[in-house]
Amino acid sequence: MGYSKRVVKLFLGLWPFTHPVKRLSSRSPLRRLFAPLVRQEVMRVTFVPVAEDVPPPQSTVLPRQAIAELIRESSHRFIYDGCICRQQEGCRDYPHDLGCIFLGEAASRLHPSLGHQATVEECLEHLERASRAGLVGMLGHIWFDAAALGVLRDFRHFLVLCFCCDCCCLVRTDLREAAEEFKRAIKKLDNVKVTVTDACKGCGTCAASCFVGAVALQDGRARIDPLACKGCARCAQLCPNGAIRVDFDPHDGLFPELLSRVRTPLREE
Repeated sequence: MGYSKRVVKLFLGLWPFTHPVKRLSSRSPLRRLFAPLVRQEVMRVTFVPVAEDVPPPQSTVLPRQAIAELIRESSHRFIYDGCICRQQEGCRDYPHDLGCIFLGEAASRLHPSLGHQATVEECLEHLERASRAGLVGMLGHIWFDAAALGVLRDFRHFLVLCFCCDCCCLVRTDLREAAEEFKRAIKKLDNVKVTVTDACKGCGTCAASCFVGAVALQDGRARIDPLACKGCARCAQLCPNGAIRVDFDPHDGLFPELLSRVRTPLREE
């Protein structure tokens, strides 16, 4: 059994240090110190634009549908009572009660004081609420989460699905100043394409909001660096002119890509 809520709160006492850690992580020798903590074996994150509702070709699997399939595939599902990030940061813009969904065998060992074992239907409704709230989905295989919850020994069978906001997300905040190792831990979905259309008026909203600085204004128009973009599609949601388009690969490859990105089985072998 994982840690109780009382023990988890002790881990959360370290929360205030997360911001300066990321800001200082690009400086030597701190960069060498933190690099092992974000290597791919212990931290892999993929943002999924679950709030995007683009009419797809008939064969396309939208991100929200792919996440729903992951939920159905999982051997166990656990809904955490409230969003840790928004509770710790005192968020004023998004609901605090939309917590993470933990998937995989490790989810069966989470302490009941933290939330509850959930049905597929409950998790799907949770996903829809997050979509309606305009939140960004994030799939993560993160050692710190497993350690704080007391299921580190089951890390291989541990996956977190959380719903992030711009102001509070533990992964996204301060990332522009963080070391490149932090940014490399976030893997963009190849099936997600984010492009600027001719409707762009160069207002700069997207450039100001991009958490990795992948958008810049050039000649009065927004330009997205495809190598830096993480495919969260938040810029498309925020653009006041509807000038940013999100497309999904017409081939039905999103679900296997999500599985390969997290590289952790959802069912006990």
